[in-house]
Amino acid sequence: MKFEWMPFRIKNIFKDGKTVNYHSIIIVLSIIFAIFFSFYSILKAYTLNAYAWDLGLYSQAFYSSLHGQLFYSNLLGESYLAEHFSPFMFALLGVFYIYPNPYILLIIQAVFLSFATIPLYYISLHIFSRIKEKYPENIKNPALYSFIIASAFLLSPLTESPIYFDFHLMIFLPFFYFMAIYFYIKNRMAWNIVFLALIVSLHASFVFIVVMTLIMEMMISRYYFKESGEQTKKMAYLFITSLIVLLIYYTAAGYLKGDIAHSQSILLFASGATGSASRSITGLVLTFFLHPYRFMTYIIANYQIKLLFLVLAFLAVDFAFYRFPIGLIPAIPYLVYAMTSSYIPYYFIGYQYSMMFIPMIFVAAVFGISKMMEFKPTPSIKTKRAARNLKNTMLVIAVFAIAAFIVVSPISPVSVEPSGIHNIVNDSAGYSAERNHFVYSLENNISMNSSLVTGNNIYPLFYKDLNATAFPYNNISSTSVHFKYLIADLNDSQTYTRNGHNISLANLASDYMNSDSYGILAEGYGVIALELHYTGKPLIFNPLNVSYSSKEFNHTNGKVYGPIPDKNMSSFQKLENLGKNVYSGNTTYILPGNYSISVYLNSSYKIPASGINITILDNGNVTLYRINSSSYRLNGETLTFNLNSTEMYTGVTYVFTGIPSINGMSIIQDSV
Repeated sequence: MKFEWMPFRIKNIFKDGKTVNYHSIIIVLSIIFAIFFSFYSILKAYTLNAYAWDLGLYSQAFYSSLHGQLFYSNLLGESYLAEHFSPFMFALLGVFYIYPNPYILLIIQAVFLSFATIPLYYISLHIFSRIKEKYPENIKNPALYSFIIASAFLLSPLTESPIYFDFHLMIFLPFFYFMAIYFYIKNRMAWNIVFLALIVSLHASFVFIVVMTLIMEMMISRYYFKESGEQTKKMAYLFITSLIVLLIYYTAAGYLKGDIAHSQSILLFASGATGSASRSITGLVLTFFLHPYRFMTYIIANYQIKLLFLVLAFLAVDFAFYRFPIGLIPAIPYLVYAMTSSYIPYYFIGYQYSMMFIPMIFVAAVFGISKMMEFKPTPSIKTKRAARNLKNTMLVIAVFAIAAFIVVSPISPVSVEPSGIHNIVNDSAGYSAERNHFVYSLENNISMNSSLVTGNNIYPLFYKDLNATAFPYNNISSTSVHFKYLIADLNDSQTYTRNGHNISLANLASDYMNSDSYGILAEGYGVIALELHYTGKPLIFNPLNVSYSSKEFNHTNGKVYGPIPDKNMSSFQKLENLGKNVYSGNTTYILPGNYSISVYLNSSYKIPASGINITILDNGNVTLYRINSSSYRLNGETLTFNLNSTEMYTGVTYVFTGIPSINGMSIIQDSV
């Protein structure tokens, strides 16, 4: 492979030249992004920022298969195939056998996402080169245009969205979809069918995407390539045959899911959508006609976020798809699935669902841009305007891609995303690093295959324990279930999240701690590990030492209230947290132990003769402790008081009455 890295001037960027080998550049770019995506994903998991349960779920499913239980996960209480019928799992099982570690899944994901750009590049090159043959003066460099499209896909926030989400099979969809379309336009239908079948193997419901793709291919043959009637008939026969096969497969998959789950209830033609007007396709149609008002309430739910999501998708291609809307037909299942739902992750950056939408946008854009190229080279004003619009479209696509990458990409060092790589790197140093080491040290003190409950971010560490489960998505609604071990990371907001009527992991930890059945196995850095019937001293103990700035307190009318850790989030981060739906109030806590708490006052402040009233609240309303002037001491501008707790409290806030403002507060734990 020969690389040609020669400079060219901006004014000549759209001219035909052989100064740049775009084929080589897109391969190198894919390799670079695969490396960075892998690094980011692994570091995110290692620093306990893998907030989704999917990484642990898939790791446990593969591990259990290698030990005699077909894709079993304790998170589901059954085989993964009973939840989602995904035969592609068998293909990944071989890789997991060679290197049985969650990180290999993250590497595979990064590689397939990054290298999806290559078939997209060749789809674009084939279509644009075809236009050049018909209108030789209109596009001088189809390779450059193809490179811009492929790069824009790689840089799009919707493409990179699943990288935030740890691991999911949906990540393979763009690569398989682009490969299928590439072989279709090259008239190699056998390979087209192979890759459409691979799409179906990811999820049985992707049958609907494949059906729509076949319809799109028929319409492209008829209205874009303008193929003969005989060829159109062949495509129609292929579609009918494929439709019959797909319906048989979809029906069989439904029954196989039921058989694997040992269930007599088989639900076919289910949308599977959470928060929608109906979870079945027929029910959705009936709701649309019989209860239009109810249907519309789901359409307009979170409409601002839906519009933002769609605008980000469409701007990635400068709305070029409008010239060839046929290309959006395969996106119809997603649009019905997501836009009729009130469930925010379906249309929010940071989740895998954009994989069902963004590839279709780019394929539609390729055909749309090719339609923009179809003008004859004449000196007329109309022709010049068409040429200018074409170049402006490509320029907008390139500029938006670069800007979106800088602002939103997880691997951008200046990204505004709270889960950006700069924040993840920070979590690998200092206090966060100590917390991570503390959690990893727990592995050696936990008996394998004991019942264990923890949070999503810690669960991947225990994927080999087939009796381990995780909050907040496990269906645990009371403390009647007694796990042998409980590990709670009180720094993680999901620890406080309730799933429906369920209690949170923090609630469960508090109830366990305050009962006589559990002892503290380990405590430190805001992490607590409890063991059933444990009576000894903690095997691992690291005193808590945290500080809060004045910005994390409310100062009003001579009263200071806080700390409120998320008080000063950026508006973008608040939107991100809304999307994740993980915050459910204040995330401060008191673990069992002795504490010295210091409050830093302003130098001009004089404590009144009546003293200061300090109230410590649990969840903002239950009084835990009251501190009066005889229970604290003042040293210069620092007010200090002691606290002893034998129990565990979460959602803790401090109220200082008689202080107009403070400069901050520190909490130091002495012993347990």
